Amino acid sequence: MRLPVVALALLLGCSNPESGFRNYSVVLIVIDSLRARDLGCYGSARDTSSFLDSLARKGVVFSRASSTSSYTRESVTSLLTGKLPSSGGGTGWNAMPHEASDHLAERFQASGYRTGFVSNSLMIRGSGFQRGFDVAEFPGRNQFASGGGETLSDTALDFVRKAPDEKFFLYLHYLDPHGPYHPDAAYVAKLDGSLHPRPLKLYGEVREHCSELRKQGFAPGEEQFDDLKLRYDAEIASTSEAIRRLLDGLESMGALDRTLVIVTSDHGEEFLEHGYVEHAWTLYEESIHVPLILWAPGRLAPQRVDAGVSLVDLMPTLLALFEWPADDSDGRPLFEYTDDSWTAISSQAPRFAELQIQTRNLLRSVTLGDWKYIAAQRWLSDAMREQAVREKRAGDLPAENFTPIDPWAPVTREELYDLAADPGESRNLAGQEVAQLERMRALMQTHRARAKNAPAATARGLEFSDEELLELEALGYH
Repeated sequence: MRLPVVALALLLGCSNPESGFRNYSVVLIVIDSLRARDLGCYGSARDTSSFLDSLARKGVVFSRASSTSSYTRESVTSLLTGKLPSSGGGTGWNAMPHEASDHLAERFQASGYRTGFVSNSLMIRGSGFQRGFDVAEFPGRNQFASGGGETLSDTALDFVRKAPDEKFFLYLHYLDPHGPYHPDAAYVAKLDGSLHPRPLKLYGEVREHCSELRKQGFAPGEEQFDDLKLRYDAEIASTSEAIRRLLDGLESMGALDRTLVIVTSDHGEEFLEHGYVEHAWTLYEESIHVPLILWAPGRLAPQRVDAGVSLVDLMPTLLALFEWPADDSDGRPLFEYTDDSWTAISSQAPRFAELQIQTRNLLRSVTLGDWKYIAAQRWLSDAMREQAVREKRAGDLPAENFTPIDPWAPVTREELYDLAADPGESRNLAGQEVAQLERMRALMQTHRARAKNAPAATARGLEFSDEELLELEALGYH
């Protein structure tokens, strides 16, 4: 049996310059709160993402990519370490990459790459996230309007411009689709929409009083709900154009034709699919189904891949593409080199996701093929979520009447869904498909056994200035 080129390279300690990516730079783009279904290339009927759609037509699109969490710090930690949150990545409100975990940026840095981290989000500030990056910048974002993406793109281009002949690894974190959704009017007009004269505030009104608003008719088709969704979609449109600005700039410098571009998201966003809004409350598909697009001129042929994959697969994928030694990642490479080309591997593997913020729902999920299992140690009703937000404890340490729970405490709620027949996860089959339920429980037990031997992954809280705290509060963080 002929070994793939990657395997031969690792065994023999050599590289294949004709097949590998060692002469390529990398731009890893994470768009905060972007759920896959709201991009044209993932089925959106609204023209939110014309540039990203054009990139998808030239690249490899993974149609069933999942985040490892619906909370930024947990999911980005997994992306940078190749570890699930509970098995060595990071868990909870203050999650960040554990010092014992391998870090993607350190791999590139050790291989002679200039490494840059540019983020509109302060939530991923800290030594764990910035480890291995030569430069870490947090360019200003107007917290009440769109447009932060353009500044981020320009900051990234300045980084490349300072050493145009050197290979680089850039991590870019665009924030505009994150609440509170205040896009520039030009992008609202681009979507043939108009803003409601009395828009509801995501933070301060909708999140705190969602149940009451729903009783009053707040739902798809109602004017103020549709206005909220329009504003979110316009933020996506502005980010798509900011990324166009980035890639046009790289092209003008002659850097784009030797750059691997990866576009994904840290998590999705809820719009009442299961009765609530925003993110970091559940692990339903609207919260964890994310885009994943890879484009590399001359290296990756256009392809659409329907097999389920996870963001935890990105690190082992990059190690394989660059022919570097593999680590003990929880993920798997998504490509193999056969017949003189790189081809996406179509086999299925279990996809795990976790949400371990003590003052919110404590959840884990596993998806294999079309079956998805969700297990909860704590489940908050919509009213309990609203109360936690009103009391400003949705992201703090538990209050006296909010007892911490062991993350491996007994499961108190189970859900099982057939995503092929029920993509909206509306029919819980846990009481009917007993044999399938047991199979999914067994997968979760395997994850538990691995995770319980991992180093403690919860990080200490970060210190923020008064100005930064005001910005975080405007973004819904308390």
